[in-house]
Amino acid sequence: MRVSYYSLGCKVNEYEALAITNDFINHGYELVGFDDVSDVCIINTCTVTATADAKSRKIIRQAIKKNPQAVIAVMGCFSQLHADEVKKIPGVDVMIGTTNRHLLFSIVEEVRKTKQKQFIIDDLRHHYEYEEIKISRFINKSRSFIKIEDGCDNYCSYCTIPYARGHIRSRKSADIIAEIKDVTKLGIKEIVLTGINTGAYGQDLNQYDLTDLLEEIIKNVPKLGRIRISSIEATEITPKLLKFIQEDSHHLCNHFHIPLQGGNDKILGLMNRKYQLSEYSKKIQALRSVKPLVNITTDVIVGFSGENHADFQSAYQFIEQMEFGEMHVFPYSRRPNTKAYQFPNVVDETTKKNRVHELLTLNAKKALGYRQLFVGSIQEVIIEKVIQGIAFGHTANYLEVQFPTIFSKKHDFVKVQITEAGYPVSQAIEVKNV
Repeated sequence: MRVSYYSLGCKVNEYEALAITNDFINHGYELVGFDDVSDVCIINTCTVTATADAKSRKIIRQAIKKNPQAVIAVMGCFSQLHADEVKKIPGVDVMIGTTNRHLLFSIVEEVRKTKQKQFIIDDLRHHYEYEEIKISRFINKSRSFIKIEDGCDNYCSYCTIPYARGHIRSRKSADIIAEIKDVTKLGIKEIVLTGINTGAYGQDLNQYDLTDLLEEIIKNVPKLGRIRISSIEATEITPKLLKFIQEDSHHLCNHFHIPLQGGNDKILGLMNRKYQLSEYSKKIQALRSVKPLVNITTDVIVGFSGENHADFQSAYQFIEQMEFGEMHVFPYSRRPNTKAYQFPNVVDETTKKNRVHELLTLNAKKALGYRQLFVGSIQEVIIEKVIQGIAFGHTANYLEVQFPTIFSKKHDFVKVQITEAGYPVSQAIEVKNV
């Protein structure tokens, strides 16, 4: 029997799809590519934007067309929020939302035997326990994403994810550490802690937070390599965490992704982001005071309803001053059933597109400037791929580099000297006996 999967959206989705696929492999299935013929095809969907909705529908239909005899199993955020729409797609055999992932193998096997479709969507308002799934083997990866929590209680006015994922549910630290030990034994050299609201880990626990988890991981995992935090809100950068960052010199990557989203206080208020620019700026300054060359990356939404020309210009000026190492820019996507969907003064698509272009141009300039700081420096890189003698990988502070190599191979941990700054890829040479 053969199984394939396709995961849309965030790294949490990728982790979940991989963990579930591992369950099938452990029961004797062979993993094949999504474009290959398979007996079971799993699609993990996304609903963060209207584009994500459309792509989820497209991938589901592609899977059905390619594998008309396969059991088509749809899961994830799109099916959680748009179950009726998924049900109407002919050829979908199994549908779950963002719970019951640990049961998917059993559900699929029952459907294969009975030929009866199963559609199971839970009411997330009453879910307060983390659903344990894990990766028991790794499939040709250089870094391992480890999910530490699910859910979000922030309720930003533009976002459907709290409705698709439910309340914050933190994973037991013992289960996290056990999984990190497993993948570390398999040779994984970088662990990326991820979740729907990663920095909120522990908010539902008794006096135990992300910093406590980091300390416990470092203490209890032999031969631990790098640890990277996938994303953290400015409000979640505490004095306790800053102290840990300052004191840890070996494991924690010198890179933090801290979403900004809105570039002035008016828009942040409309977004319900729970901080003002002054607080955000102070947190960035605090990080740079303990790690002067830290790479701060961010997300920005442009064209939010009510954002006029002056609002955008003030946002541009603030972003320019922040000296981000990289910035992901998104045009605002109005989502039904969110508070912001009803907001007046909707920004037209042409204006959104122009503002995205302006910020992406600024990003290219600032990102290159940050990378120029490291020309001549020695950096450790995990090789992610080698193509015709050219290796590609990322440094601890998340600079992508390429360099010629003869003997090094995928997954190797090597030292390089950066010779030329570039964005998105800088040039380097491999260094021996440093």
